[in-house]
Order: sequence, then C-alpha cells, then structure tokens
Amino acid sequence: MRKVTVDLDSVIELSHVTYPAKEEYPMSLDTRFTEQWPQFSQYKRHNDAWYLISEIHMNTHCSTHVEFPYHHVQAGADAATFPVERLMGEGVVIDISPWRTQNTRITLDDLRRVAEDKIRPGHIVYFYTGNDEFYYTPRQHERPWFTTACIAWLVERGIMVLGVDTSGIEVRDEGGGASLGQPNHEMLLGAGIPLVEYMTGLDRLLGKRFVTLILPLRIAGAEAFPVRVIAFEVENSA
Repeated sequence: MRKVTVDLDSVIELSHVTYPAKEEYPMSLDTRFTEQWPQFSQYKRHNDAWYLISEIHMNTHCSTHVEFPYHHVQAGADAATFPVERLMGEGVVIDISPWRTQNTRITLDDLRRVAEDKIRPGHIVYFYTGNDEFYYTPRQHERPWFTTACIAWLVERGIMVLGVDTSGIEVRDEGGGASLGQPNHEMLLGAGIPLVEYMTGLDRLLGKRFVTLILPLRIAGAEAFPVRVIAFEVENSA
C-alpha cells in the first residue's frame, strides 16, 4: 500500500463558487425561516432566532461537476454506485494552455509531447488551460478539444479520472459547434472513467505532486452531480 503525507490545513480548492442565479443550466435556491415552510411549520422559533431551511432545484450539470459512466452507458455506474475509492488519489496537472484558444484541436502528438512522461496508471489527470477565468461570462464555452485518439491514449494509460477547467472535452466541428454524437464522452465513460468539467485553480498545482478528492452526493440514478473538488500537496511518502 502506498502512503502519502499531506498538510490538511492547506487545502486547495478546485471548484467554482456556485451562484444559482448565474448558472447556465437551471438552478434555484429558496431559503426561508423554518416556519415559513408548510412541512416544517411545527418547528417554532423565537422571533429573533436565525433558523433557516433551504430547498435547491438544479440540473445535475451545474457548476463544477462530475459525469459518471451512466451519462452515456445504460448499464454504467451512477453517482450512488460508482466506487468512491476511484474518486480520490494521486493527481497530476497537464498544461495545455498553449492550445487554449477557442476551437483549437489537440492531436495525439500534441498530447504525448506534454504528457507522456507525466501520466502513470491510476493517476487522476487534470488539464489546465486557464479558461476557467471565463466562467460566468459569455466566453465560458471557449475551449480547445481533444481528438478521439487522445482519449483512447488516456484510457490505455490507465488513468482513473479526467478533469478539465473548461466546459468539456468533446470533438467540435470547424465552426466550433458540437459534432454529431459525443465520441470522446462515449469512449471515456465507456471505459468507466469519470469526467470532471468546469474546474478552477489548476495553475496552483502545475509541476506539483498532490492528492485530490472528488466527492459528490450519493444519489441513485444521477448520471452527474455538482462537486467540490479539493487537493492537498504531498509533503513526503513512505
């Protein structure tokens, strides 16, 4: 068993702060004093007491979120059945910012040049572009994309999770629009590898060794779910 030592007081946040009113997909937060909810009217409070309960209604792909195999595989694992131990582990950040311009194609040769000596089997692999700065702006879908050969290579390398600081990894057409189908998602999720989209702060981990945790709610039938992703730098190993 491989063990690592981390500083639990130095957590690195890799998820966006979520503002329901700004989300592209539906998300609403309704917060009331407890007795204002009919189902909780039996819980009385003093007039000056602060006692709140909220309801959230949202799409499963809001904000920083993880997509599970069930998103594209009928018999695939969902948020409740995907093995939690495969959502935590040692990670690596690969710098693909030279290709960050809208609709830039990343070929297998490009990927191998920047990643071949960095990715090991079992790694959680995050790709940094810097385009997380566009979140909540009209440019939030600006991103490069991987050829399907790149995804096949990552699957063959035995990665455990793939994450990006953009809106996705899917193939695009010459005009930057969606291609027919989702071959990259189908290949990745078909291999049982989850995808995390809309990450942030990956520049803090460039060239560093770290462990990372991706822990969504355990909801049966959810093909994806917003998630708080965190990381800790590795101090030493034994």
